[in-house]
Amino acid sequence: MVSKAIGIMLGIALANCTRSSTSLALASFGVVTWIHMFCNLKSYHSIQLRTLNPYRASLVFSEYLLSGLVPSVKEVNDEEPLFPAAILNLKAAYETQMEVLSVHAKQAAAGIVRRLQLGSKLSDVATSREDVLALFELYKNEGYILTEHEGRFCIVLKESSSPQDMLKSLFHVNYLYWLETKAGIKSSSVANDCRPGGRLQMSLEYVEREFNHVKTDGEVAGWVTDSLIARPLPNRIRLDYTAVSSVAEG
Repeated sequence: MVSKAIGIMLGIALANCTRSSTSLALASFGVVTWIHMFCNLKSYHSIQLRTLNPYRASLVFSEYLLSGLVPSVKEVNDEEPLFPAAILNLKAAYETQMEVLSVHAKQAAAGIVRRLQLGSKLSDVATSREDVLALFELYKNEGYILTEHEGRFCIVLKESSSPQDMLKSLFHVNYLYWLETKAGIKSSSVANDCRPGGRLQMSLEYVEREFNHVKTDGEVAGWVTDSLIARPLPNRIRLDYTAVSSVAEG
């Protein structure tokens, strides 16, 4: 109410000052609009979101994989872009000097979000019986199926998949990206990647070992680590492992 009253009084004062001068009215409008946008921007930056969306989660996971440390809520929120277009997210020189997160982590997060497809169709990523059976066997104890298809990280969600499974799958994606960019291990074929020592099998073993550690460290740093805030595609799969076993034997 106080802000509205102040706004009304300022509006009346400006109207009396500008009167019939069009140029003065436009100048006043520009100044007031700039002040309004500046205050809104400062208000936005003061909000510290503790939940994890794909971009914030990828920043957290990428920094963890690179340094072994989970960045704070403020550090990650300060890096999240305000506008979709990169050119609109310019920073002042003093802000650039104060950056804490590594350049590699920020590049990884941007690349992962660009290549991520959450809620893929299984039929789109596995084109042969051998691939399907290999994926089913590898991810039989998980709430998701992850593979790479045409350069995209495709996450197939099971019917029983939970928000926690989605967060775990994104940690898995981050490790696959790390293997690709830091170790030079790239995707070959789905069946080969699922075999012992293969890219998917090896990365899943790592995720099983480390996911609870990064979750615990994230909670200590102030993050809500029980889910991923995202809008996946509506595709889900229901697995009948009795039927899968009979197909494999046949």
